[in-house]
Amino acid sequence: MIIDVHVHPQFLEPQPGNIPSQLETRKLDIVANPQHFPIALGLTSRYYYQRDHVMLPLPEFVSQMDEAKIDKITLVNPAIKGVPVRPMNEGVAKLLEAYPDRFIGFAGFDPNNGAQAVQEIEYAVENLGFSGIKSVPSTLELDINDKAFYPCYKKAEELGIPILVHTGSVIIKGCRVKYVHPLMIDDVAFDFPDLKIICAHLGGWQYMDAINMLVHHANVFADISFWPLNPFYVDMVPWSLLEKTVSNKILFGSDYPAGQTPKEAAAAVQKLPISQGFKERILGKNAAKILGLQG
Repeated sequence: MIIDVHVHPQFLEPQPGNIPSQLETRKLDIVANPQHFPIALGLTSRYYYQRDHVMLPLPEFVSQMDEAKIDKITLVNPAIKGVPVRPMNEGVAKLLEAYPDRFIGFAGFDPNNGAQAVQEIEYAVENLGFSGIKSVPSTLELDINDKAFYPCYKKAEELGIPILVHTGSVIIKGCRVKYVHPLMIDDVAFDFPDLKIICAHLGGWQYMDAINMLVHHANVFADISFWPLNPFYVDMVPWSLLEKTVSNKILFGSDYPAGQTPKEAAAAVQKLPISQGFKERILGKNAAKILGLQG
């Protein structure tokens, strides 16, 4: 079984000409201007991958899943501060209904809304069929270990669902880096020992700090979306160390459309300098255990 745990549900055709001028990019702020999110996606791909992001029509996306033998995709749609999350989560739920055997939902939530954030998590899991939650603390302007998150972490722990948290300085353009250092996971993992925490992007440039968290905490995992599989950075990652120390904690992810397509990312995993057994654990066996699936 192959499972991509990190896909953003962006399936519209890319709109040419919507990347602003250099002067305007300096003013990019998706918290202040959430409508800039598509522009930020394009810039993120250009700056880190030196290409435009690849957005596919939904039927073609599913077709590529079939070609790459990818069984399931986790759709993640993190909240932006001040933007209502219910319509966003309900939009993802429609995709879950359309492809119940292929898509898994991780709900967005905004801890800035207090008790309402906890209610949105409950609603997403109990009414919409979501299996986890996703957070990019930078788009919420909160540290990973900010106490505003704690009621949400507690609810996820009670529901027995994992959380996928953006970690590391690999960050969508228009957001601040300071909120997402992987060492802040330390507090959360200690305070919520039964919460399964997935560090997105293996902590980015702070990958050794993320690996520290994986070794130190039984309930901490990491996906390798966007940065670790990037052809410019893949050789920096200590793949042999990961195989020897935390081979049961590394999950496959693409970060489509900002990074690679799931098909491209799966091919990149097959080229890694690791054993075939570790590749199989990365591609699906580890995620299947976390998600309670047969792998």
